[in-house]
Amino acid sequence: MSNHTTQRSVAIVGGGMAGTLAAIRLLRQAQTPLLIRIFDPNPELGRGLAYSTTDFSHRLNGPAKAFSLRPDDAAHFANWLQLRADRSGWNEFDDKLLAFAPRWMFGDYLRDELRLALQDAAPGVEVEHILAKVSDVTEDHGRVRVTVDNGHAVREFSADHLLLAPGVFKSRPGFAVTQALEDDGRYLADPWNPDALDKLKSAADVLLIGSSLTMIDAVVALEARGYRGKYHVVSRRGLVPVARHEVAAWPEFLTDTGAPTTARAILRAVREQIAKARDSGEDWQRVVMAVRPHLTRLWKAAALTERQRFMRHVRAYWDMFLHRVPPPSAAVFEAVRAAGRLQVHTGTPVELHEESAGKVAVAVRLRGQQQVQPALTLVADAVINCTGFEYVWKRVSGEPLLGRLLEKGYVRPSALKLGIDADPQTLAVIGADGQPSTLISTSGLPLRGVLFESGTIAELLRQAVLLAPRLDAVGNHSNQHYAAALNAA
Repeated sequence: MSNHTTQRSVAIVGGGMAGTLAAIRLLRQAQTPLLIRIFDPNPELGRGLAYSTTDFSHRLNGPAKAFSLRPDDAAHFANWLQLRADRSGWNEFDDKLLAFAPRWMFGDYLRDELRLALQDAAPGVEVEHILAKVSDVTEDHGRVRVTVDNGHAVREFSADHLLLAPGVFKSRPGFAVTQALEDDGRYLADPWNPDALDKLKSAADVLLIGSSLTMIDAVVALEARGYRGKYHVVSRRGLVPVARHEVAAWPEFLTDTGAPTTARAILRAVREQIAKARDSGEDWQRVVMAVRPHLTRLWKAAALTERQRFMRHVRAYWDMFLHRVPPPSAAVFEAVRAAGRLQVHTGTPVELHEESAGKVAVAVRLRGQQQVQPALTLVADAVINCTGFEYVWKRVSGEPLLGRLLEKGYVRPSALKLGIDADPQTLAVIGADGQPSTLISTSGLPLRGVLFESGTIAELLRQAVLLAPRLDAVGNHSNQHYAAALNAA
């Protein structure tokens, strides 16, 4: 990608889906010279954590018709998939719209959209990919200075505006792990590491910490490698995602006027509709499909106390029902359970240590248990961290930029401590002084506390539309220019 300089510039921290979609929208909208610098150490933009896996068994959790990046063409990804399926070595579908493709193929699709946007961009509108992590950001006389350290040299870049789109960060369980266990493969911090999974295919017992979709990924990947041992799954609530059914949405019941406003009332309304669906012989998942379009509106309208109540009591259940298992993966998982090879334990792992004969023991405090000493010890050949993602920035390790942004007061945690605070209308970050920034915006998972379902395809596309006029207006100190760009979006 080009390395030319232009008068105006935007820096995007993170080259995953959120950052790439923002760049695509900006490339299509900007009509005067603009340099878009994307900072990400991954050599392939658009991959991020979700779409970097090369495992064919790691599927999108929705059908192709739900993953179009062209809102006016719901079949766009499905058509793209059909054209490229044979040459990729994957064509396991009868109906392209209902295909549950490998996640890496969606990464290819996203990269293809970026390529097309670059190809059609106005003269002087360019993208430069900086293969490095950003270590620091400094506001400097109405501009932003970005510092990167690639291990060999420290470089600085100046930009008119900064977009924070760092994606997700792997969560770590709440116990210590020796480096020796990680080095010899008995503890896998990365459940998507293909080489590490290869080494486990002959193990007798594997322990999975966490029971979300990440756990499903680990099971289907091991099964595809020929693993025939037993699984122990440990999670705080013992909830397991349900298989996705392709059904039409239930009739509207959360209208803009008269919709419930408390977590309890919304939950009651959803339960009533699920009961109606079951009584009439309909699939209860139709109700979930009817709720999803209203999530952003309901979340923004909810008081902080209601958001907190939802996070404490409902979130884990909602995640299980909303983020369902793609049918091919569900079939593998259910076959493992039916064979008696998987057992789910409800509790919190509190300690991990080496056992004799190369085994690993995990001490578990059972749910509801008050005493300090754990009541259950599970022994396995290997332990895989499937706890998913960390949204509390202060807990994220190995990402110094997050700490620097908080220390400088450029950003502050959201009221729920998930991600950072931002204006939901403009996506401008809100600093320690409580004021929206004119220099820094954000997109994607950092908005978890502000928008909750901030990482869905539809939501990221909406955010890209909101961001494009704000980013395109940089370097033009005219309110009329910004208003014109906003109207164009």
